[in-house]
Amino acid sequence: MCIATLEEADNHPAECAIRDTVYLSMPTVLFVGGGSLGHIAPSVAVARALGECSPDIHPLFVVSTRPEDRTFVEQAGYRVIAFDAPRLSWRFPWKFLRALRAARRLLLQERPALIFSKGGFVSVPICLAAKRLHIPIILHESDAVSGWANWLISRWALKICLGFEGSMRSIKAVTTGTPVRADIVQGSRQRGLSIAGLSRMRPILIVLGGSQGALAINRAVATHLSDLLECCEIIHLTGKGKGTVIGSIPGYWQCEFAAEEYPHLLAAADLALSRSGSTLGELAAIGLPAILVPLDGAAHDHQRRNAEVAVRTGGCILLDQRHLSSALVSSVRHLIEAPESRRVMGNAIRALHRPDAARQIAGVIAQTLA
Repeated sequence: MCIATLEEADNHPAECAIRDTVYLSMPTVLFVGGGSLGHIAPSVAVARALGECSPDIHPLFVVSTRPEDRTFVEQAGYRVIAFDAPRLSWRFPWKFLRALRAARRLLLQERPALIFSKGGFVSVPICLAAKRLHIPIILHESDAVSGWANWLISRWALKICLGFEGSMRSIKAVTTGTPVRADIVQGSRQRGLSIAGLSRMRPILIVLGGSQGALAINRAVATHLSDLLECCEIIHLTGKGKGTVIGSIPGYWQCEFAAEEYPHLLAAADLALSRSGSTLGELAAIGLPAILVPLDGAAHDHQRRNAEVAVRTGGCILLDQRHLSSALVSSVRHLIEAPESRRVMGNAIRALHRPDAARQIAGVIAQTLA
């Protein structure tokens, strides 16, 4: 496994020459996306499925410069390059041109046979450079409504894989569902309880804000913690630097981020309080009922659209962030005290999960390379 930024690769030409010799006969599929693990975790699931059906293909990941992105891919066992791509700002045109030139250098250096894009700001310069170099692009859109990056990339993509049916209108689109890593459904409840140091004398609420956390949710939980602990125990994944509860409190356990422990913590829970981004696919995979709090101001309001689709299955309820503080305790208590309702909701939310999503997408990639 080799982990490098573009600058590090330029400074170690001998190392890159050895790497190129090793992979010369192996077609490279470049997985691009980053800025949150929602752009990366599904790609890892696809890379694993692709390795099973086409072991001669070499996966390479291009992610943002966030340390969490690189660490996640490294722990999954894949080579990764950190790529500095711009977000929208007044300096965007100049930064984007610089990123586009860097993307072209990267593609000429790595010579991928195909790009698999999960979207996000990292994907745009890479995919535009790929289009100009006539490298085929497969796009995956996991949200119920497309953001600007995926809307743009869809114009260049050879095939578009959809997490939700109808989220993009195109003859190139096929509904595959959103891939979920196999280990997500292999968690142990007992291990999760042990990690969190909880007894499960009461039902357990897991609080999730995605890989970056959700400060609004964290603050609401902190404000109403004593009331919540009257009816449940709590596992709280806060996001880096976003913890709002200080000190050890019986029945409450928090950490900033969980990697290997994450599936076990999910398995220990009876109910989730969550954003409605990529985490939604993981909740559906394990059949965990949820109270969804869409992120206000998300691009094209995609989290609200995701939540509305999920609510229609009967597996979730939607709680507007504006009413979070006033309605949080009653919403949690209502479901915690109704185990039969949670059981029905848990079965219903599974309708969002397609267990073969990663294999379907891997098949699309393999067919394109054939």
